[in-house]
Amino acid sequence: MFDTSLRMRADGPRGLPVLNNLRFLTRSAFYALRAMAPYHSQPVVPVTSGNASIVVALGEPSVRQVQTDNATFHRAADGVFNIPQGRPYSRMFEAVITANGEEHRRRRRLLMPVVHRTAMEHYQEVFAETFRRSRFAGSSEPFDMVAEFLWISKVNMLRCLLGTADPERHLDVADDILRVSDLVAHPLVILLPWERPWTPYGRWVRSTAEAYEHLARLIERRRGEPVRPDALSIICHATDEDGDRLTTEEVAGELHGFFAAGFETTAMTMTWALVTMLAAEEAGELDLTDPAMLDAVIKESQRLLPVVPLGLPRRVTADVPVNGSDPVPRGALLFTAAVVAHHDPVVFPDPYAFLPRRWLDGAAPSPYEYFPFGVGARRCLGAAFAEAQVRTTLGMIARRPLPRLLTTRVDYRMKSGVTAAPRAPVHVHPVPGPRPRLTGSVTTLWRQ
Repeated sequence: MFDTSLRMRADGPRGLPVLNNLRFLTRSAFYALRAMAPYHSQPVVPVTSGNASIVVALGEPSVRQVQTDNATFHRAADGVFNIPQGRPYSRMFEAVITANGEEHRRRRRLLMPVVHRTAMEHYQEVFAETFRRSRFAGSSEPFDMVAEFLWISKVNMLRCLLGTADPERHLDVADDILRVSDLVAHPLVILLPWERPWTPYGRWVRSTAEAYEHLARLIERRRGEPVRPDALSIICHATDEDGDRLTTEEVAGELHGFFAAGFETTAMTMTWALVTMLAAEEAGELDLTDPAMLDAVIKESQRLLPVVPLGLPRRVTADVPVNGSDPVPRGALLFTAAVVAHHDPVVFPDPYAFLPRRWLDGAAPSPYEYFPFGVGARRCLGAAFAEAQVRTTLGMIARRPLPRLLTTRVDYRMKSGVTAAPRAPVHVHPVPGPRPRLTGSVTTLWRQ
């Protein structure tokens, strides 16, 4: 996964590369913010001083170079998704999100109909209907907003992506698909790829095979049906000008990618945004029924509490300087860090304060300074789907009396190695009340 023999002349945190790499991969947000951000004047900061096995590109010029030079900085699936080859499910981790070069362009081209205007109109109708069935719309008792947003996101994905007419009866289908991504983040799956029934790796392979078999049956059924408005049907019938289309194995990989990249991240985007809406004194003075103001609140919550603190890694394919740095060696694993960029005091004055009006009163930051969904050709293909779901759901919440936040300790922690989520349930009461002052590790990023 990473080669600790790689070297480069650049300062960074002290320590043993293997141990620092593991700290970074398990606590990436806090490691980047506490241990690496002090070196923000450098274009590239290694996780361990002088060692180039894992490095982070910091600053607008560095992020721009990495995000636009896709030939040199490849999406890195190697060393992480070590699925056995030559089996029907071997391509479950091949998707537009991990593809490179012409294959990335081909997949993106064939997937674009999924976010066409007519498809998005259908999705928004589903989002509104799901909300009306949620506890936010009908409960009179306290409930966990994290669990409710996860339920909302899961139901929306089952209906919009798989076209499931009765999502409540098929929640286990989504769980089977999502279990594949949860298990791959287990350190023993990565470090000890022994395919035995009792090993974590063996359980992961078995879960991957089961999820693939279910998706393959569903894909073949959709191919024989007329086109429907759900994403699966659209993908199954999509062809380019040359008649090319995605195979069953490729469609299964893309569906898994959509679930892995879009389910929890969307739910946590809504969670962190509502936390700020309910706990920030400034939010109490804002008209959240105004779409522009609600959009500013969502952007500010994404800036303060990024759901994906670090972007997916890139594998460096050639020795290359980044914004004038000492060459980053071929084979290095390179990240960009939204959690550091979004707290840059030069770009965002008073960076730890919740100030939604900065999005209405000031100049917009560069897309290489603020990138909750990535940027450029690598911007998340499902960003429009996620943004529509977040704004539709939170917009409907804002048009009602806002619930009262009961949980006062909220910890921001990494889950599955990629997504930042509260460590414990966050309870709300449907009856409005005073705004609490939060404690917990969330205050490292947002200081009330």
